[in-house]
Amino acid sequence: MADDSDVLLEIWRDQRQAAVQSENQRATLSNIVILVVAAGLGLISQRGIHMSTLVISVPMTLLGLYGALACLKFRERFEYHNTVARQLRDQLTALHPELNVQAAWPLAFARHLPRYPRLFRIRLYVLWALLHAGVALTGAVLSGCALAV
Repeated sequence: MADDSDVLLEIWRDQRQAAVQSENQRATLSNIVILVVAAGLGLISQRGIHMSTLVISVPMTLLGLYGALACLKFRERFEYHNTVARQLRDQLTALHPELNVQAAWPLAFARHLPRYPRLFRIRLYVLWALLHAGVALTGAVLSGCALAV
């Protein structure tokens, strides 16, 4: 039978893999949105802005809104799995204090933060959500232009 450390480590791996899976799904969704939007923008740029542009621009707006919401949801799932993994890591550390695993994080943080003081404060999931919000805004502006023509 496996000891407590083996069980905790296996559950920790599962949680980390689930967190990574959330990030992979977000990346896949974002790539699909970017490809679809690029194709739509290419079509609009070739044909010009007309009422028929609404067939492309309205779904583009909806796709951007969906993408932004999905990015936030993927972040929530990532954070959940990461929190569980942190708690399991703390339990492993309590079982094996001689490994001094927790000492690595403050040292790394102390070295990392001075190198990237401004970038560190920017959350990556916010950038992804803003990318999708930009897609939604582009679709809305194109829809407004199509209605104005």
